[in-house]
Amino acid sequence: MPLSLQIIETIEQLNEMAELEADVWGTAPIPLHQTLTVAKNGGVVIGAYVDGKLVGFVYSFPGFRNGEMYLCSHMIGIDASFRDRGIGYRLKMKQAEEARRRGYRVIRWTYDPLQSRNGYLNLAKLGAVGVEYIENCYGEMDDALNGRLPSDRLIVEWRLDERPASEWNGSQAEFQGVSVLEAEETVGGLLRPVPRDIDETAAPLLLAAVPLDFPQLKERDPALALEWRLATRALFQRLLAEGWVAAGAWRRPGEAVLHYIWRRRGERLQQEGGKER
Repeated sequence: MPLSLQIIETIEQLNEMAELEADVWGTAPIPLHQTLTVAKNGGVVIGAYVDGKLVGFVYSFPGFRNGEMYLCSHMIGIDASFRDRGIGYRLKMKQAEEARRRGYRVIRWTYDPLQSRNGYLNLAKLGAVGVEYIENCYGEMDDALNGRLPSDRLIVEWRLDERPASEWNGSQAEFQGVSVLEAEETVGGLLRPVPRDIDETAAPLLLAAVPLDFPQLKERDPALALEWRLATRALFQRLLAEGWVAAGAWRRPGEAVLHYIWRRRGERLQQEGGKER
């Protein structure tokens, strides 16, 4: 599949992006006057094309907080028929390349931490770090991806001058993490959150499980989906307040969960043999 990555900046390209955005989220897209203004004023908007057709995009603009300028990555969308082909990763790497060229050193964005595909991309493959949790970030969102749940989000930072984390391919024993949230199978075959009350003071790393296929769980049992939202909200907010950050994600073949890996702020995951430990 020959893929072309291009900077989007013309009205024609932005209209095509708006059509794809509407298809992905099922709602009205960002107005053209806004996306055009972003593209012409320091934003980074990139499209992924296959045979001349736009199949994915990333949309970002300048941000400023606590005296630091950064690139705020607001949206990434992939055509449904082109997902799980690595397009999101390639868009983010191209975004980082372009951000560096324009003088940015940090990219920040939000995502739903219960969307395991995004969590694995952001933390395991890109090496971003979860640093802040926002409860019901966007209020009620009645769209195809967010409907029926509070729109909680994890803010991640991707510091472009730091060496990115390699993809985590170990086992739990290898990095001596202790589990603070596990998943238990219900009678109906779905997963229920099971928080663990443990002493975290001496733990080098913590593990928190989330379902791999949360969209399907949400569709089948909205009440159970809300239970996951509230359980992860309480845990993630507490860990962040106590000085932990979400620094990785790991999944074992055959398991139905993704494990978030938490380390203490200011410490780094140790590397050995090219793999995270």
